[in-house]
Amino acid sequence: MYYQSVNGKQEQYISITNRGLAYGDGVFTTAKVLNGKVQLLAAHLERLMDSCLKLHIALPDMDKVAIELIDVAQRFELAVLKVIITAGLGGRGYSRQGCSSSMVIITFHPFPEHYHIWQTKGVELGLSNFKLGLNPSLMGLKHLNRLEQVMIRRELDHQPEDDLLVTNISGHIVETSCANIFWLKAGQYYTPDLSESGVEGLIRNIILKNIPSTHIVKTQISNLDNIEAMFICNSVMGIIPVRRYLNSNLDINKVLAIKGSLMSTIEC
Repeated sequence: MYYQSVNGKQEQYISITNRGLAYGDGVFTTAKVLNGKVQLLAAHLERLMDSCLKLHIALPDMDKVAIELIDVAQRFELAVLKVIITAGLGGRGYSRQGCSSSMVIITFHPFPEHYHIWQTKGVELGLSNFKLGLNPSLMGLKHLNRLEQVMIRRELDHQPEDDLLVTNISGHIVETSCANIFWLKAGQYYTPDLSESGVEGLIRNIILKNIPSTHIVKTQISNLDNIEAMFICNSVMGIIPVRRYLNSNLDINKVLAIKGSLMSTIEC
């Protein structure tokens, strides 16, 4: 770890009464730092604020958070930033009564080296046996309750693929273990509907704005037969082509062309 702070102070320990630890009561965002700048900083801050409002978590001083992020990011040419906001300290029980101040945890980490390889050579994608639950109330939020992703990652750790495609209990395609997903079929782009489960990624939203003809669909795995191309994306890895899905080889050049046209929008 390059850097860590809790409520603006450089330390790495939190109280055992922190509600983020006890109940996953909080939200987070993860960003790429490039050439001393946090990529998509305004969008990441907005995501944190919107998520706190939706979950009724007291907002910290976001101006101070932004100042710290900008200041620390200047030290790194390439890194990964994570910001966690928890509901703060509380006693035993689910109630937040008496818990008036949120807590901000900021960490900077090395950038995963394998992402450089993935970006040019693509990844192999398998299919997870784990099914995501349905919860429209938490739809799209990057909250701290990540047990589903932990279980998917455990499965991936024992598989030969680079990542796994995940469906929900209704059988609809949602995302991968850590990324949103798009595919090209019959000349049209598609991405899953996230109204019941999944994380609404910032890069996903940028792509939808720049390729407004993309179809947002609730669809089954069987509809991925005969696709031409596929890619996964998140704020740290960017856009990653899928070179092979299950037993099918896919065209990564079509993805690289799209990636090139979007880079100026993503890296800002």
